[in-house]
Amino acid sequence: MKPYLAMVCVALAGAVLHGTAHGAKAPRAPRVEPVAPCFVVPAPATKVDYRYDCGYVVVPENRAIAGGRTVKLGFLRLRARTQTREPPLFMLAGGPGGSLIVPSLFDLFQPEFLGSVLDRRDVVVLDQRGTRHTVPHLDCPGFHALSWRGYDEQLSAEARSALERRLLERCVDGFRRQGIDLSQYNSVALAADVDDARRALGYRRIFYYGASYGSQLGQHVMRDFPAMLDGVILDGTSALSRKSWVEDRAIDVEFSLRQLDTLCREDEKCRAAFDVPALIEKGLSLFEAGPIKASFVDPKAPDKTYPIEVTRDDFAAMVYEKLGYKIGVLSLPYFLELLAKDGRASMGQGLAQWRGERLLAARDAPGGELATVMYMAVVCSDDPVRSPAEVIREGAGKLPLLFADTVAQELVRMCETVEVPSLPGATDVNVESDIPTLILSGRLDAQTPTFRSQEVAGTLRSAQLVVFPDGTHVQVGAVNTCAMKIIAQFLKNPRAKVATDCLRDRRLPGFVLPDGTISRQ
Repeated sequence: MKPYLAMVCVALAGAVLHGTAHGAKAPRAPRVEPVAPCFVVPAPATKVDYRYDCGYVVVPENRAIAGGRTVKLGFLRLRARTQTREPPLFMLAGGPGGSLIVPSLFDLFQPEFLGSVLDRRDVVVLDQRGTRHTVPHLDCPGFHALSWRGYDEQLSAEARSALERRLLERCVDGFRRQGIDLSQYNSVALAADVDDARRALGYRRIFYYGASYGSQLGQHVMRDFPAMLDGVILDGTSALSRKSWVEDRAIDVEFSLRQLDTLCREDEKCRAAFDVPALIEKGLSLFEAGPIKASFVDPKAPDKTYPIEVTRDDFAAMVYEKLGYKIGVLSLPYFLELLAKDGRASMGQGLAQWRGERLLAARDAPGGELATVMYMAVVCSDDPVRSPAEVIREGAGKLPLLFADTVAQELVRMCETVEVPSLPGATDVNVESDIPTLILSGRLDAQTPTFRSQEVAGTLRSAQLVVFPDGTHVQVGAVNTCAMKIIAQFLKNPRAKVATDCLRDRRLPGFVLPDGTISRQ
């Protein structure tokens, strides 16, 4: 890693904040700026009477510079139904660069989901610096439309990469001309933001929930601010000891494909109908003669078709996408057979429509779900990607390597563009702690497979790992009611063993078969 230029300043900030937990005088809490109307509101038809407020917590951009620039962190607070002194639940999104402050957030707190949490405690949804409801918002709108522009202008792969670099450079340079210090958008600063938000909103201690990257951020919070935590929930997590954001991509996808094969073989009807490894191999072989020319239809204008060439990289991306959600996983063998059924013709037709609908979405989208430049700054300060050679290749098959190499090449371009200093090596050490921790994992998770969660749990002395046999990536995001019941239990008594009776009802609903029926009905 490159030396972290602000290492001394970060260490000093950590020493001061750790000192607070041992009796030193606390620094003045950051100010709060109310926002009305709120960033988002419940749907008009909701029957739940939510009490909530929104605002900004105003924190220093660089905590080592007194009186310097500030960052405004958006928050949405759901108030407890009764007056309470129970520690609140802080919830942070994944990405990095995502936001949980969306209208559907209210739906998670319906009575049948996480509604009981509000009986005893507040819930604070906090946006990480640089994301949608913060000032500044470090997005790069042109980047989200890049795939459509590359298609529309018929750019070669080399020209598309060059355009991507120019777009990102323009966005990065634009933020730097505004005086924004991108080196301060990293996991250490984000962890300190959580503590500042806690103090600003008047809480002594909190529970922390993080999804995906938010669960990695939670481990930084555990390391730097343990005294404020009553408990931590990590939903879809990986260990901090990873040295590159792409090193595990191929072997994680390989693991997921093997898991899919195992699940299919355990299902009598799926086993009789499909050979998953053979279908993937057949699909890849169809591109040995090169890209496939095909066309796709705009669903909003069925009389209009668009010509397109699809490649084996598109095939790998499609497989990875379907591994990311339950219906996708359970229909993937069926879809693989459908694509390969008539050779290059069926592969071209099916893959063209899949890719085409994503191109049209990019054309029509006003922006993306992730704040691009914030994503770049966090990833490239955490574990920057310098070469596709960082991908661990041993034990990975052709398709996982295709996908991982594509991701690596894009991250190399991002990290070369943003040029932020790396965090110190100490941040790449797995956290050792006795803070009560609930770790949620899905057996079907292709992004953070269960063995990653097991690695995290290995250094946490008070960790409980719950694996959902039908779960994919991030249980709360998938509206897993069993996971929500377990979370509610944990919040009531974080040191007690959670009851997992509801797991007995969590089983795979069945694979889609060639005749359209489901294998388990």
